[in-house]
Amino acid sequence: MHTDDPAVLELHPVPHPNPGVARAGFGLSDPYLEACWAPVVGPSSTLLLRQCPERWKDGVPARVEAADLARSIGLGRGTGRNSPLTRTLERLERFGFLHRVSVTEVAVYTEVPPVSGRQLDHLPAWNRSRHEDLLGRHLEGLSRPTTRSQPDDPPRMEMSERLAHLRRPAGPKPPGRHL
Repeated sequence: MHTDDPAVLELHPVPHPNPGVARAGFGLSDPYLEACWAPVVGPSSTLLLRQCPERWKDGVPARVEAADLARSIGLGRGTGRNSPLTRTLERLERFGFLHRVSVTEVAVYTEVPPVSGRQLDHLPAWNRSRHEDLLGRHLEGLSRPTTRSQPDDPPRMEMSERLAHLRRPAGPKPPGRHL
């Protein structure tokens, strides 16, 4: 039975499909997301992304009841086709922050790019100033050699491998590497 109203969503952490963003983007816990992307994608989208790293600490993928996810970001209980949660997920996909693999499976990119020049032009002055400051510090940090990952980085695997795994039918797991 196919339904547009999922009871449970699986939020899978995957590297951004753009190799440059995957390598040098901002993590979902970085203040840049809130300071610079919130005026573009809105508060519910920002809050959903900010929650993902915390949810992944409990298990990957994060399995969450859709109604609970909606309520946790202030969107009420609705999860149907025209619900605020569905519109939030659609907005995040349109802006390239996630990919809906199926009605119940969502590949959430673990990095976000800097806002574009056109988007930056439309940000309020305070947010533009934060962009300059946070981007400058981020680029400085990238230029310093380091081998340490961020403490809240989720486990990684190649996107093609993760998407292939997501498309496999459920059943006994073959031996080898799993999510």
